[in-house]
Amino acid sequence: MRIRLQNSRIPASIPALLLGFLLATLVLPASAAVSAGKVMLLRGTVTATGTDGQIRRLSKKADIYAGDKITTSRRSVIRFRLQDGSKFTLGSRAQMKVSKFVYGRSAKQDVVATRILKGVFRFVSGLIAKHRPRSMNVRLGQVATIGIRGTDVSGEVIGDSATVVLNEPKKTGEKTAIDVSNDHGSVSIDQPGWGTTIPDANSAPTPPRRMRLKSIENLMRNIQSMGRVSTPRPRMH
Repeated sequence: MRIRLQNSRIPASIPALLLGFLLATLVLPASAAVSAGKVMLLRGTVTATGTDGQIRRLSKKADIYAGDKITTSRRSVIRFRLQDGSKFTLGSRAQMKVSKFVYGRSAKQDVVATRILKGVFRFVSGLIAKHRPRSMNVRLGQVATIGIRGTDVSGEVIGDSATVVLNEPKKTGEKTAIDVSNDHGSVSIDQPGWGTTIPDANSAPTPPRRMRLKSIENLMRNIQSMGRVSTPRPRMH
């Protein structure tokens, strides 16, 4: 919808307050957008590019919005939490987009859709995946999609290839599994410590196997050290 004001003259029949309201609803400032989540931990330089193309430098407790593309610089790490409890961690020189996030309207409308564009990542699914697993979707670049069944996942996207590993659940005996698929095939992984590799966009995910990635281990060590630093010890009196 477009409002055209000729000769910059406002008809006297339109109250000033009503006109102000109409103009304000045409373009919503970024601050009026509903927050999809917040930054929990951060080290180094991390930015978010909004749907309007504006780049924001993130800090701890900063808001994350649907449509944001998050980019970490060299030696930078970020962990953020979405409103439904889903948690995402990105390592150095990583990039991820929060493509869509809707939560709290109704179970049928709730959705979280993200895309890991590059770098090392980890995520823990939240309430949306718990109640409606198909409502959570994590894409790996252009090569594959992870289907969620209540889970903790790590991986890495490098160019046109990706690696995915199913992590140990936090609660003993908790069921966890993922489906990794693309146009060329699909694999199901339900054993923690096992994973798959997608060599390129024209190949199916490899059969599940036990995996250990140093890049992911380094990421987790960095996050743990950040947590220790950000929690000051109580003073002795």
